[in-house]
Amino acid sequence: MINENFVYARIGMALISAQRVEYIANQLVDILREFDVDIFGITGQEFLTTSKKANLARATLGTVFNLLKLNHKLIIKEELDDYVGKRNILAHNFWKNHLHTKSVEQAQSAVDFCQDFGIHSQKLESFFKGFVFFLALRYVKDRTQIDNELKKWEGDFDYFMERLQEKRLQESAG
Repeated sequence: MINENFVYARIGMALISAQRVEYIANQLVDILREFDVDIFGITGQEFLTTSKKANLARATLGTVFNLLKLNHKLIIKEELDDYVGKRNILAHNFWKNHLHTKSVEQAQSAVDFCQDFGIHSQKLESFFKGFVFFLALRYVKDRTQIDNELKKWEGDFDYFMERLQEKRLQESAG
């Protein structure tokens, strides 16, 4: 038996998680644009030039991620590409791929996709929050002096640093 309410709740969770990622990614691009100089090799000239031309008010998630990928040192490109692919399935092909019949198998497929997408969303949201925390460190003497609102993202900063370390290890091994 199919519990449609449960399936639709998972779809709603996936949609909200996508919006959260899109929101924090846009915020991160705005913050990086404000730096307006090459700081620690984060915002290079290519990023600054391209982001100033972009209409971020109407930017798609793909556009925002493409801007972020211009910051090669601090972005996990493959993860962003995978996420955009999943998000495009959710936005454009979800019904066709997962719900065009009302079968138990398709309901389970929909729930599984939404669960996986939600986990991926949480990881990216955490990565981006950690990135914002990292940028905020430039303005304080140490982590203990971070604004109280940003202190909530300290665990996200740790995740951000772990992911970057993993990225560097993969690059040096590959």
